Amino acid sequence: MATRLKNKYLYALIFTIAIYTLGITMLSAFDIINNKDNLENYSYFKSYSYKADLKNYFQKVLPLITEFKDYSQKSEVEKLNEIKRKLAGANESQLKDYLLKNEGRYSEIVAAVASEKALRYYIKDNKTREVYTNIEGSDNLDDYVKKEAVYVDKFPRDMGSDTGVYLYDVNAWFRSNDYDASFIFVKPESGFSQMEQNYKYYNSIRERVEKEEVICAASLIIGAVLLILLKLKFKGQSWGTGLYRKIPLDLRALIFLVSAFIMMAYLSEVYFFYAPISISHFIKLSVAAIYAYYLKLSIGSALRLIQNKAEFAVQLQRSTLYEIGMLLRESLNNRGTLLREISLFLSTVLFGMFTAVGFIALTRNSHEVMFLVSLIYAVLYLVLVPIRILRRAVALGRIIKGTDAIASGNLDYVMKENGDTDYINAAKNINNMKDSFKSSVESQVRSERLKTELITNVSHDLKTPLTSIVSYVSLLKKGGLSEEESKKYIEVLEQKSQRLKVLIEDLFEASKVSSGSIELVIEKVDIASLLRQALGEFDQKISKSSLIFRTNIPAYEVYLNLDGKRTWRVFENLIGNALKYSQPGSRVYIDLKEKENSVEVTIKNMASYEMDFDVDEIFERFKRGDKARSTEGSGLGLSIAKSIVELQGGYMKIDIDGDLFKVTTVFKK
Repeated sequence: MATRLKNKYLYALIFTIAIYTLGITMLSAFDIINNKDNLENYSYFKSYSYKADLKNYFQKVLPLITEFKDYSQKSEVEKLNEIKRKLAGANESQLKDYLLKNEGRYSEIVAAVASEKALRYYIKDNKTREVYTNIEGSDNLDDYVKKEAVYVDKFPRDMGSDTGVYLYDVNAWFRSNDYDASFIFVKPESGFSQMEQNYKYYNSIRERVEKEEVICAASLIIGAVLLILLKLKFKGQSWGTGLYRKIPLDLRALIFLVSAFIMMAYLSEVYFFYAPISISHFIKLSVAAIYAYYLKLSIGSALRLIQNKAEFAVQLQRSTLYEIGMLLRESLNNRGTLLREISLFLSTVLFGMFTAVGFIALTRNSHEVMFLVSLIYAVLYLVLVPIRILRRAVALGRIIKGTDAIASGNLDYVMKENGDTDYINAAKNINNMKDSFKSSVESQVRSERLKTELITNVSHDLKTPLTSIVSYVSLLKKGGLSEEESKKYIEVLEQKSQRLKVLIEDLFEASKVSSGSIELVIEKVDIASLLRQALGEFDQKISKSSLIFRTNIPAYEVYLNLDGKRTWRVFENLIGNALKYSQPGSRVYIDLKEKENSVEVTIKNMASYEMDFDVDEIFERFKRGDKARSTEGSGLGLSIAKSIVELQGGYMKIDIDGDLFKVTTVFKK
């Protein structure tokens, strides 16, 4: 007991570790899938974040090459003259104010561009050959890119290239204005830069996902190994499998699809690999572990059904859709009943709808006509439907009462035929069945009585050997016999009388069993103890014989619902046969095995005669394995034993291999 409890706790511990390990596998796998685009070294530059940052940067740079072209290199007078041309009729004060405002706006744009320290631009006007750039100290763009660049984005791109939603307008501007541009992301510097921060963030994601790949592989291997070890060491244990199989197959499939959708949505949003560790980590891991356990059950069940076609067919027949289809097909055979049930259902649905509409009309003090219609329908429903339901209930109650009376043995009970058409037909059919059953019972009783009389007559006919017994007795009475002859005649008389007695008793027993008139007293019996008692009854004969008995009977109780007396008779017959027909000096093996749904008793021995008969013939009455009939027995023992076992829901079979004779008796739990 202690060892079993210890194994149970050990199984629970290893199983929990395995499931939680697979939960880690699931969490890491989904995080890897969600961030698969970030596994590349330049994942940031392929992200929408970079495209949005680049477009924002371009919008800052654009005024410098359009509106403020060479603005910083012009003198104040040149700026004023240019503004005069733009603002004809403006006075000196207005011009200076406009100049001041534009000077401030230009400074803001330059400062905004300069704040993005991680990016440089090199833009060339193909018409004028002018270059606009914020790269300082480098006349050769290629050298600068080679030394400083992490990534370079060039415009314009081909129309077929993937510019994305964010960069489509940028690419279109460079193409339409005939400009070439290179946006150069340089090696990160100290100081704040939004693009630099984004670049570092994407790199940190890549580093984290690379670690998660290792965690995912390791946890998967550990979890799989632990489950395999559990299967090998604890073959009989499996949590939840039996309960899971009780769920209909199609409902299982639906639950699997819905749960998969929910878990994919959940795991796609959940964030697990972060610090510090808190209770939320355990909750997320527990959810993943429970789903991993559910997946184990589902996959294991699916594999079992693939391997076992017969079980798959049985599961299909137990499915909800199959049941609905079967019920629908059967209900279509009685369309009148189906239409009546549908009409009752629809009338109830309409009652609810009209009640709701009438309540709304009443509360709003309007729609008097709708309220009146709802009231009329409600009154008709409450008058007609309850009466119909009560009538059906009364008719069903009468049918149940009648079937109870008939089942209790009152075959004269006549069931009233009233109610709906269905109940009238049911009552008629039950009455007809009752009458037919009554006639059948009476016929069977007469037949059994005749059979019993026949068997009785046969048993009386078997008493004819008494004639020879009487003859021997007469010879003894006459006298004149030697002492040796008298002793010999007496021994023959004793032998014949005992033989006749056994034959008659077995014949009566066989007649009872075959007619079913035998009464079984079913009770809770320890079959292991019963088998040991039967062996104990033969202990003296076994000791005197040269046979060696080898038994394998469990020391613990093996309880079954059986007739103990009749079952003891079965064991007595089988053990007695082994003693009678076994080869002298050979071994007799008796085994009792308890299985999941049955208990199996096996008796094996080496026969002392040649068994050249069909195994099925040995169960026939008056058939004996010893064709010479040199041994004792009536030939009825195995037939009686087989009938007793079958009356108790079991079965008996015989196997012959050369001189090996094996009898297997199976009792169902």
